Amino acid sequence: MASYDLLGNIAIVKFGKEKLKEKKKIALKILKEHKAIRTVLEKSEKVKGRLRKIKTRHLAGEKNKIAEYKENSCKFIFDVDETYFSPRLSGERKEVSEMINKKDSVLVLFAGVAPFSIVIAKLSKCRKVVSVEINRKASEYAEKNVKLNKLDNVEVIQGDVKKLDKILKGKKKEKFDKIIMARPQLKETFLSYIWKYCKRGTEVYYYGFADYPREVLKEIYEESKKARKKIKILKVKKAGEIAPYRFRWRVDFKVS
Repeated sequence: MASYDLLGNIAIVKFGKEKLKEKKKIALKILKEHKAIRTVLEKSEKVKGRLRKIKTRHLAGEKNKIAEYKENSCKFIFDVDETYFSPRLSGERKEVSEMINKKDSVLVLFAGVAPFSIVIAKLSKCRKVVSVEINRKASEYAEKNVKLNKLDNVEVIQGDVKKLDKILKGKKKEKFDKIIMARPQLKETFLSYIWKYCKRGTEVYYYGFADYPREVLKEIYEESKKARKKIKILKVKKAGEIAPYRFRWRVDFKVS
């Protein structure tokens, strides 16, 4: 059975066992029902690796892969094949932004084209956001999106979270008030790279993938113990189903 995401002018459809004729029929129906949609693409491969790329195939409408998308009073442009973007996290981004204060400095890791970074910066009007992403193309679009939203409190940095000390350069001694880890679905937690950028009271919003929250909590406790850091769990939230009986969990915790 087909399901789809709407990304402004583009719809990306994930099909089941439908044949091409049925796929095209569904694509034309989407164009008819959603006046803003000008292109319908089929998601032909799953999200892969740390760059989180997908492959799509044109089904109907204009032949275009550059999305023009709006959410939470923010505008975004990006190439759907070259960058990762989930409209299903729109509510998450708004909710996290509401927990950021004006005086806060915020570090966003796995930032992609900067949806978390920009929504946080624009809605919270916080002091600054440092937005880190490994995908070079995504970082280029992040820069464009910062300008598109006329923000001066977002700094985009292209680089690997595993080399955080190197890419943050002059910020080595900086401690952030909030750290957002909207990480990809990989085995590594990446928590070992953030501790030196935490101070007493730093809040971390960590996204993990598991059947049950206890699995995500276990990896957080294990990593904090290794680093000899004391933490306090503030909240555990189910932030979406990614497969049958497997979920994205957001765990908010404070470093003490």
